[in-house]
Amino acid sequence: MNPFGQLGLTPTLTLSDADLREAFRTAGKSAHPDAGGNSDHFAVLQKAFTLLSSPSRRLRCWLEAKAISGEERGAISPELLDLFARVGQALQQADSVGKQREAALSALAKAMLEPATQQARETLEDSLEAVATAIDTETARFPELEAGHGDPWRVARDLAFLEKWQAELKARFAALW
Repeated sequence: MNPFGQLGLTPTLTLSDADLREAFRTAGKSAHPDAGGNSDHFAVLQKAFTLLSSPSRRLRCWLEAKAISGEERGAISPELLDLFARVGQALQQADSVGKQREAALSALAKAMLEPATQQARETLEDSLEAVATAIDTETARFPELEAGHGDPWRVARDLAFLEKWQAELKARFAALW
């Protein structure tokens, strides 16, 4: 499936969220079942929108559309190793606090865990902010990748890890409420 083609877009990495939403809205007007369209075709459009909404998946779709081969698996960039350690510590702290909260049987025991819970939330928020900054840094490289400079597969791998970390951090944060 070519998600760019499904939404009537030229394969590009520098696609704004507004442009993507507008392309989905335009393509979906006639494909939506309520407008007389086909639900299977609308599901394809939804999948295309989801793929292109993720920077790592958009990059992989672009690489596929441009027939640029490379190494899909590999290590993260050395620049991300410190962030990886930071994310790991935040997740471990959140897991530890979560287990303590589950084991707390009384309201008093749960209340006594509130400072540790708040600290874990703050650590998760800080890590989420660092991951979001790293994602922004990687996506800022999209124009140079489109110009044929840099290693798009390395960027794709790094973005995939960053998005995975972001999802894990968000899940742990939600679990602490």
